[in-house]
Amino acid sequence: MELGEKLKAIRKAKNISLQNLSDATVKTSQTRISVSFLSDIENGRSNPSIDRLKIIAKALNTSVSYFIEDSETTLFGGAIEDTEFLPVIELLRDFKDWSIEDKKELLYYLKAKKVIRDNK
Repeated sequence: MELGEKLKAIRKAKNISLQNLSDATVKTSQTRISVSFLSDIENGRSNPSIDRLKIIAKALNTSVSYFIEDSETTLFGGAIEDTEFLPVIELLRDFKDWSIEDKKELLYYLKAKKVIRDNK
């Protein structure tokens, strides 16, 4: 998935319009990234500088690495290309800060869900 496709996917998964993203960039960095430039990025007509990519990532509460890593090298592999999976990834970003009880509960749920799927 290309950078522009990733930008569009995460923006849509978070239900953020181009205008709202543009507004968020100025709130997080004092630098507004225009709607037209964001659209150009999403449609592959422009590539942002690293500095602008950092601003966009911060406005979307994600990391720059989300945009530049190959999906094969990420923890979630091909799942990153499934835009329905993006909200799950966002929820797991702070997993390291979860309590051990919460981590165990999630693991228990995922194992139970797999057993149910496997036995259908």
